[in-house]
Order: sequence, then C-alpha cells, then structure tokens
Amino acid sequence: MMPTLILFTPLITLAIGATVLWANPRRWVNQVFALASLNATLWLFFVLKAVLAGNTLVGGNPVPWLRAASAAGAFFPWIICLLKDSVVTPEGGSGRALIRSSIWLVMAIALALLCYSDSFILPETMPGGPRRGTAYSLYIAFSFSLYLFLVIQTYRQLRKQTGIRRIEMQFLTLNAGVACLLVIVLNGIGNYLDSRALTRLSPIIILGFYALTAWAVTIHRIFDARQVFLTVGQRLTLVLVLCLGIFGGWWLFGLIMLPPADLILSVAACASVTFLLERKTREWFHLSPEQNIAATRRTVIELARSEPDPDKLIAGFEGLLRAWCQTSYARLLFDSGEVYAAGNVEFAKDRPAHAALCLNGWTTPESLQRQRAEPGLVDLRQFLTEFNLGLIVTAPRSSPAPSLLLGLGPKVNHRPFTYPEVQQVQEIAEFMDNILARSRLTMQARQSDQLATIGLLGASLAHEIRNPLVSIKTFAHLLPTRYDDAEFRRRFNLLIPAEVDRIDSLTQQLLDLSNPRRHQMERISLHVVVRETIDLMLTRATEARVSISSTFGATTDTILADNSAIRQVLLNLLINAFQALDQVEGDRHVELRSRNSPSGSVILEVSDNGPGIPPDQRARLFHPFVSTKTKGMGLGLAVCADILHEHRATIIVPDIGRPGATFRITFPCPPPLS
Repeated sequence: MMPTLILFTPLITLAIGATVLWANPRRWVNQVFALASLNATLWLFFVLKAVLAGNTLVGGNPVPWLRAASAAGAFFPWIICLLKDSVVTPEGGSGRALIRSSIWLVMAIALALLCYSDSFILPETMPGGPRRGTAYSLYIAFSFSLYLFLVIQTYRQLRKQTGIRRIEMQFLTLNAGVACLLVIVLNGIGNYLDSRALTRLSPIIILGFYALTAWAVTIHRIFDARQVFLTVGQRLTLVLVLCLGIFGGWWLFGLIMLPPADLILSVAACASVTFLLERKTREWFHLSPEQNIAATRRTVIELARSEPDPDKLIAGFEGLLRAWCQTSYARLLFDSGEVYAAGNVEFAKDRPAHAALCLNGWTTPESLQRQRAEPGLVDLRQFLTEFNLGLIVTAPRSSPAPSLLLGLGPKVNHRPFTYPEVQQVQEIAEFMDNILARSRLTMQARQSDQLATIGLLGASLAHEIRNPLVSIKTFAHLLPTRYDDAEFRRRFNLLIPAEVDRIDSLTQQLLDLSNPRRHQMERISLHVVVRETIDLMLTRATEARVSISSTFGATTDTILADNSAIRQVLLNLLINAFQALDQVEGDRHVELRSRNSPSGSVILEVSDNGPGIPPDQRARLFHPFVSTKTKGMGLGLAVCADILHEHRATIIVPDIGRPGATFRITFPCPPPLS
C-alpha cells in the first residue's frame, strides 16, 4: 500500500500554487510560481498513475503514464529559468522575460517529444517492468545538464544581486534546481538498483522543497535563505540524533536493566543531550540572536543612565540604532496628537496606512510587495517610498494606538530586513519606549520641583534681601541729618558694607547653583586638598573656638577631580559645622577622616559634635532652600551635591550612632597610569 502522503501530493501542490497566486495575483513571480505549480501537479499526477499502474495488485500498463510524466518533467528547466528571470524582471517586463526564455521552451518541447519515441521505452518491454532505451538515457543526461547549468548560472548571478532579489533567487532557482537534480540522481540510482522505494521518494522530495519555496517567497515575512536551510538542517539533525540515540540507549540499557526502565532512561538521557545540542548548535550556526539583543539592551541602559535629558537621549538612541542596524537613517516618531512626528517625517493617524501598520505592528517595502494591493497597504508603501524607509515598527507591537513608531532607512549593504531582525528591532523599540517614558516622567517631576523651587526662591529672596535693604534704607534716610554724628558714621561704615556683602553672597550662591562652571579634571591627592583646606580655616576655627583634627587612613588617595571645586565643597562643610557648633557649650570639635572602601574608592568623612541633623530633614538635606540653621537660604549643601555629582562622587549623611553630624563623601578612584 502506498503512503497516504504520496496519494495527496498532486492536490497539495495544486493548493499551494493557488494560494500563492491568490496572495498577489498581479505579481509576476507569483504568476510564474502558479505555472510551476500546475506543471508540478501534472507531473506528480502522472507519476502517481504510473506507480498505481505498475502495482501488481492493481494491474495495468504504466508506460503511457511514464511517458507523460517525463514529458511534463521536461518543462521544469524552462519554468526554473522563468522563475530566475521573474526575480530580476521589473514590473511590466513579463513579455520580455518570456521572449528571453523562448530557447528554453524550445528545448523543453524537444525533450517532451523525445519521451514519445520508441527508443525512450522499448516496445518489447513488459508492462510490469518497463525497460528504458537510448532516448531515455539521452533525456536524463540532457535534463541533468540543464539543471546543473541553471544552478551554476544562478550561483554566478547571485554574486551580482542585492537585497530581496538575492534572497528570492536563492529560494526559487537554487532550491528548485537542487531538488530536480536530487530527483534525477535518486531515479537513476533506483532504476540501476531496481529499487522502487528510491523512485517513490521523488514526489515527497519535490513536495518538501516545493512547499518550503512557496512559503519562503510568498509569506510577507522575509527570511534569509541560508538561515532557513541551516535551521531546517539543524532540526532534522537533532531529530535524527534523538531517534538514533533512543534506540541505541534502549539497546545498551537493556543489557543491564529490565523493561520499561531501560526505555524510560534512554528517552530521558537522549532528551537531555538533545536539548543541550539544540542550544549549542544554534550558537555554532549563529541562529540565536539573544546575545546580540542583550548587548544592545546594555548599551541602551548605559545611555539612559548617562543622559537624563529625553531629547538628547532620543538622539543617542537614534545613533545607536543606525550603528546596530547598519543604516544611515533612524527616526523615533512620537505621538503628537493627530500625527506621529520626528524632524521632517510625519505620519498622520487618519490615513489608511495607519490602521494597516497597527494591525501587523511592522512592515518593510519587501513585505508589502508580497501582499495583495489593499488601500491601506498601498498607502503604507507610498509612505515608505516618500521617506526612503526600509523598516517601520510600532511600540508596543500590534497596538491599535502605539506610543512610538521607529523608522529605519535601507541597510547600507542593500539587504532587506529579515523577520528575525524585525523581531529584534521591535523588542529594542519597546525597550526604548519604556525608558523614554520613564525619562519624561522624571523630567516632568524635575520641572515640577523646579517650579516649586522658583516659588521658594522668590519667598526666600524677598525675606533674606528685605532685612539688609531695610537697614540700608534706614541709614540712607538718616544720613543727611546725622552725618556730623561720629558714632553714626562709624556704625554706617560697619553695617552698610556687611549688608551689601550679605546680598552679594546670596546672589553668588544662586549663580553657583544655577550655572555651575566647567571643572578641569586632573589626578590630585585628596589628602593634600584636605590639609590645604584645614590650613585656610585655622584662623576662623580659632575665632569660633573649634578644634580641627584629621586622620588619613586611606592608603590610596588619588582622585580625578578639580582642585578648586573639591576645596569649595570642604569649605562649605567646615563652615556649616562651625555654624552648627555655635549652639554647643564646652568642647567644640570637627574631625576629617579618610579610608579606602573594599571596592577601591576613597571615602572622606567630616564629623562634628554638634546637635546633629533631625532624621526627617535628611531626605531633602541636599535640595535647594533646605537648611537646619536660622540664617542662610540652604544653598550651600545643594551646591556641594551638584559639584560632587559632576565628579561622579556621592555625599550622604549616615547614621553612625553617635552625637553630631557626619557627612560621608565617596570618590571613585581612576585607573592607575600605565
């Protein structure tokens, strides 16, 4: 009894051809493929009738069907030539392609006529065992030469083709040519060995190659031919290894174990090995994109950490996409109400292309070329052509209202975006969309905080500047009447400059906070800066009755910093400590300590024995206008935090479990000089 699959191969082939033609009836490639389907259906039908007629149980004469099958097979080289030309033929050039292939049609007709000569199948042969003659050998040799010529010619032309043409020529011509060569070889070996099993494999081989080709050249998802064949080969190899391993293990374990334990252990062991081989073979043949995606995700995260501004982050993401996807053009289009816009690119939501794009979540010019000419897809193709896009994806994918569209220009190597690459781009686009959404929320929170800060700034400035201005105004009004009073002049000379200096100090702190200067980074010794700062503060410490001590426990104190900026931070911290100690009776002490962390950083602590900082104020201590003192605007620590942030250093107020306040600064150590 013949396998059921062989009985249905003609119907399956005809259905495949009809499906391909229905997918895009105007496309020349689909039309030629439908013609190939019809010819393959006839060939398979005649082969099936010949096999049935040669069956001893059924009875009949297979010779007419063998001649008809060979005659139908004679037209395959012509059709393969048409398929090859259809790939490179522009729209409207089908007539010229038919004329160019006319010589192949003439050879096909000659081979078909040869099949009905008496020397093809000898007249004296018995129906049950037909004998081939000289014409049959000539037919096989000439057909083999034609297929071999087509394969070699296609291989040479492939080196001149780019983009989707190269991929489709690989699938259409090479695939069909290799399949026909394999069928001829199997039939030749089967006839020589008188093995019907080999000859009956031909329909299955043709159907397998045929279905794979139809799927690869008609589905709107583009696949690289090499990757497809490697994937199919990998899966078939794994299945073969699994089957052989199970039977071999079953026999081996059967020598030492009883059934069914031997079979269960064999299946378990072979399944584990197969899973391991599946991962390893995907790595060996570069079939797994996870590593590439992971590296790109890490780069995206690093960009997001180094750039808080969403606009600059978008520019960084677009540059990363250009390099990663090997394109010269990348645009992130955001929802702006009625349109998605970025630069000079606009994509209106009311155009038919929008619904078509959102339905699938992505598209390329090559995928649109394979689909039926529906209004939305036609409009989408016009949009891609207008802005020279090779790929556009939505984020989130397949959402009816995506928040982001990612458009990429054509690749620099002119190859199309394959579907595995599209999936990677979609994943990265969604990842970028999430990061940009968080960045915008952070920016909005920062702007809200800045608006609140502006309100505090106005109130604080009005309060802090009003007092010195009242004093200046009062003395200015009294100056004409009391100018001759020596005591008045003395107080005037002391108070007015002090009040002006107070206003100047406030404005300078605001300038330092709002417009920090650029720092000149260099390798400096932290201990040297600390000693110099302590020397500067000794006189003021004596006046405030404060003792200063230092303990340098860090063995490595080299940091990459601006000397003046670090000195300013230390001065601010010491001045704050002196002011906090004004409320302390008795011993007043400030200590500076350094040490190295296990990670190699340098830690500097500034401690005093003052009243300390309330826990409820520590969270906002380094924000502008937050202070524990009755005087001042609370800008000193905010300026310190900004300076240290520029140095990639951190400052915190740890709870060390003893009286007073401690400020802990952690400086990263630069790599040693080579």
